[in-house]
Amino acid sequence: MLPQERLEYEIKYGPAVLGGMTLERLSPESLAGEECQHLRAEVEINQSLSWLFWARYRFESWCSVRDMVTRRSEKWVREKNYQAEWSAVFDQQRRVARYTDGTELPLCDSARDLLTLWFYLRTIHWAEGETLVCHSHIDRRNWQVRLRISGRQKVRTPMGEFNCLIVSPTAKGPLGTVFISEDAEHLPVVIRTRAGALTVSAYLRKIKRKL
Repeated sequence: MLPQERLEYEIKYGPAVLGGMTLERLSPESLAGEECQHLRAEVEINQSLSWLFWARYRFESWCSVRDMVTRRSEKWVREKNYQAEWSAVFDQQRRVARYTDGTELPLCDSARDLLTLWFYLRTIHWAEGETLVCHSHIDRRNWQVRLRISGRQKVRTPMGEFNCLIVSPTAKGPLGTVFISEDAEHLPVVIRTRAGALTVSAYLRKIKRKL
């Protein structure tokens, strides 16, 4: 059984620290008789920057232990001028995502939401130049995400330096670029993505684990 894990990040825009993010792997749960990993992410852009952009996000995902394919996804959003919350069941057999408002949308085969995709990248044994194609369903839209190792880089974070593989999308999409440590843990050391109108980078600063 994988240990429970909490990864803590500081979010930066250039040299400025804008807020923080956590990625968590919680105790496994059973959904419809299937054992699932329970994942959670929380993001906050500091209210002190409300003149520019302020936001809080919470994502929760349940993915099959067997294949790390999403079974349920939840999202909670609070921005300066917008708020929303919803959940969706990913019916992989019928290939539909059923939302709490009654909407049913087509689902690609083996589709993962964004949070599950971040954790799934840690399970891949990457080779330089390799391309990986993943199906995803993010914000009510299907994506075919093509990722490749675009290089290697030594990255300095509040936890120290890491030798990383740079996992980059080959086209615009929701994932952004992830710097994954080259050690056995394949930690997402830096996650570069969009928060509102800003492109920001989350730098790993602390790890907590328990069995």
